[in-house]
Amino acid sequence: MSAKRSKRQDGEESMRPAGSERANLKTLATHLGLSISTVSRALKDGPEVRPETIQRVKEAAARFGYVPNIGGIHLRTGRTYKVCSILYAPEVGDYGEPGFLAQVESLSNGMETAGYNLLVLAQTGHQAPLDPVRKIYDQRLADAVVFSRTMPMDERARFCLEKDIPFVSFGRTELQTPHAYVDHDDERAVFDAVVHLAKNGHRKIVLLNPSGGFNYVGLRLRGYQRALGEVGLPWNESLVYQGDLSVRHTREAIQRILQREPSITAIVCGNQMSIVGTLEGLIESGRDTKRDGVSVVGFGGMPFLTLSEQHVTYYYQPQSRVGAVLAKHLTALLNGEPAENLRTVLPYVRIDDLRLFRTQDEINLTQEPPRS
Repeated sequence: MSAKRSKRQDGEESMRPAGSERANLKTLATHLGLSISTVSRALKDGPEVRPETIQRVKEAAARFGYVPNIGGIHLRTGRTYKVCSILYAPEVGDYGEPGFLAQVESLSNGMETAGYNLLVLAQTGHQAPLDPVRKIYDQRLADAVVFSRTMPMDERARFCLEKDIPFVSFGRTELQTPHAYVDHDDERAVFDAVVHLAKNGHRKIVLLNPSGGFNYVGLRLRGYQRALGEVGLPWNESLVYQGDLSVRHTREAIQRILQREPSITAIVCGNQMSIVGTLEGLIESGRDTKRDGVSVVGFGGMPFLTLSEQHVTYYYQPQSRVGAVLAKHLTALLNGEPAENLRTVLPYVRIDDLRLFRTQDEINLTQEPPRS
């Protein structure tokens, strides 16, 4: 190292801000003998700044504990460097669905890497779905939004498109205007499940769907109907349940369905809680998946560590993977990537015995159902 460079670095160390004073662009520029604009561009890896200058600026920033003043950036640019994910609170509180928490952790990690902080805003049971999105827009809480539970003509997506709010939905819509989304391939997974059940001799297969008119419910129903046609089974509307999929309501629904149709031998559930409700309903109706050959198929986004010895086939979509893709799409969208390039449908992984989660820490995510 040259004596000149060593002397300069010694000088930089001696000019470290004293006490609790925070370093800012101005103090960094003074310490380094550079202009404020050069320091700012170097911190952003500006192509017009020489690599050795970028390295020098970043080393000094780390040494002096420089942190960007988000408030100042917001005043200058209007950007908050925050994204907001909307949590439908009753889904976690009333239905015990923990997948959102894994999704949030993964999404937060991905956004922090891109220099953004994640906010979580709750939609309470008495609020309309659009209310939290309006709040984010009116109060300028974030630069982009994530929401789930999408409807075919989702009013939140329409609002964001109209107001030019960057957003990535967890779930597709039927809107004509392209928008960024991440979704599960529910149609393909239900198709695969019903075809497998039919090949194993099942002729009366129940489909459980949630109420609410969500877009994925229609996709699940389409996969179910396609599969019936594929294997030559008749359409029977009485075998499709649409309603509350909490444990209690599912248990009661299964008991009613079995009383009405005692020859049913297979049930395709809609979420993790409906798996528990279905197994309880079967047991209380005197049925056993092993003894009586009743097949139960479930869907979920978390390792389901059931202690039950009942046999369940599980279509698994890790919510941590969903969160990572959401973060990737949000980052690209905020960097100017067209929304039509940011649309991802993730396949489920079929696990033929749910008890696998008791013995394996990791699941091979490449073992997805074949394309149909």
